[in-house]
Amino acid sequence: MPADLSTPARQALIALMVRAERVSNPDLRRDYRMEITKSAREELSAAKLIVFEKGPRNAIFHELTDLGWARARQEFRSPPPEKVAGAWLLHYATLRHLAGYLDRTDQQAADVFAEPDRGPAPAEGSVEQRLREAYHDLAGNPGDLVPLAAVRQRLAGVDRAEQDRILKDLDRRREIHLDPDPARGELTREAHDAAILIGGEAKHLITIGRA
Repeated sequence: MPADLSTPARQALIALMVRAERVSNPDLRRDYRMEITKSAREELSAAKLIVFEKGPRNAIFHELTDLGWARARQEFRSPPPEKVAGAWLLHYATLRHLAGYLDRTDQQAADVFAEPDRGPAPAEGSVEQRLREAYHDLAGNPGDLVPLAAVRQRLAGVDRAEQDRILKDLDRRREIHLDPDPARGELTREAHDAAILIGGEAKHLITIGRA
């Protein structure tokens, strides 16, 4: 059984396999409550199991190599790392069952983790879900610019501070884009009041679905 990697490195391999796409630490923290530490990143990179690079806002993005996928597959039959929480013991028990299924059906791990995992959907009725629904009701097409003032009108009754927290978090995760209106001199008082400050700049427009 392979035991050549540290516990954080082994957990990082599993996270990247489950995610099945290039992913940053902010996304891993949001969806799985974990992150790839510098030491684990360097360990995996030195073993040629992952590649990584800096992306927007200096976030570090990680992705498995073909060798990394093969090494992650070995975890299915490996004993759990020592001194981990009970949830990880259950996780490795699940992997053992999955290993048996893959062996019986002559399939690869990539057949199972073929689609990227986008994390859990927003909770029904949550502020995030309401915000997304408001945007899509107002936008003609995904990626269209929509006035933030119009979206806030759809969030009547939601505390302004909570709205701002959700907007900033989604923008940081790059799930939305917040932009300043180039025609600032023509903005209404409502548009100015609805703006959100990010990096010292007022943002008046929201986009969801832009590449």
